[in-house]
Amino acid sequence: MPVIELDILIAFVNRIDKLHSTASRIFDSIASGRLSNIAVPTSAYVEYELVLRSRGYSEDTVSSDIHAFRSIRNLGEVPLTSRIIVEASKLRVRYGLTYFDSLHAASALNHDKTIISTDKIYREVKELRAIDPRELVDM
Repeated sequence: MPVIELDILIAFVNRIDKLHSTASRIFDSIASGRLSNIAVPTSAYVEYELVLRSRGYSEDTVSSDIHAFRSIRNLGEVPLTSRIIVEASKLRVRYGLTYFDSLHAASALNHDKTIISTDKIYREVKELRAIDPRELVDM
């Protein structure tokens, strides 16, 4: 099950984001079933919350957004487990990933080894297949 990283979540809710159209098409494809087995790691929701809170958004806005993501038909969620936390630590040491990037990558590795993101650092992780979301909507 490929996982979607934070950049797609942010782009989806931010109409001026350069990836907004791409993110909208991806979520439409997920909801309609044209894209299947796509999930969001719990770590991406945590990072989303931290980013929005740091920008001054209210608790209501943050929880409303996350509820809206969770309500998208056919969109799964990858729980954050101790196994993923340990794997993330190894990825930080091996590849120099940031804390959240390592959690997202470990979540992907513990599922189908695929992540959908514009972040080029994931291409450095040999065990991981990284798909640029712009390529996904062109398929």
